Amino acid sequence: MKHLKNYFKKYPVIAGLRNDQMLEKAVKSEVIAFFILYGDIFALPRIMEMASKYDKLVFLHIDLVEGIGRDKKGVRYLAENALCDGIVTTKSNLIIAAKNEGLMAIQRLFLLDSAALKTGENILEQNQPDAVEILPGIAAPYFIEHIKDRVSCPIIAGGLIRKRNEVEELLKQGVLAVSTSNRELWDW
Repeated sequence: MKHLKNYFKKYPVIAGLRNDQMLEKAVKSEVIAFFILYGDIFALPRIMEMASKYDKLVFLHIDLVEGIGRDKKGVRYLAENALCDGIVTTKSNLIIAAKNEGLMAIQRLFLLDSAALKTGENILEQNQPDAVEILPGIAAPYFIEHIKDRVSCPIIAGGLIRKRNEVEELLKQGVLAVSTSNRELWDW
């Protein structure tokens, strides 16, 4: 099993890709991993081929890509056809399915209020994802402080991160990596 902590030591930024133009730029950037936030099942072989050529990890946001069932069979299809290295999802049942199929699994949580914080904590304790992505990213330090004694899951901060110094501050506060569609943060 791959461990995400090992991938982001050198470069802790994940490219959030919303279109093919972003993919073309990201494959030539310093980022090690992509979150695919667009497209459909027919584009995945081409995306994986490009990513493999440049030795990049592909995490498919299964909730956003068309043509894939958001169920165990959809996850199994992705794994058996090598259409991603892992998934990102808000659906906790897909985390377990992905891990059972040998894919890395990132739980996406929207930290909107204290109820979402408690729900997120329970989800992480039950499903043990490879990482959790906290949105908005600026809430990640609060989440880390709240769960540090109960859950040891690596934290990815995503959303509302615009500047390099914001990335650096999040890393100092215990975030593993930052996911962003801001192309300026893909290369330092």
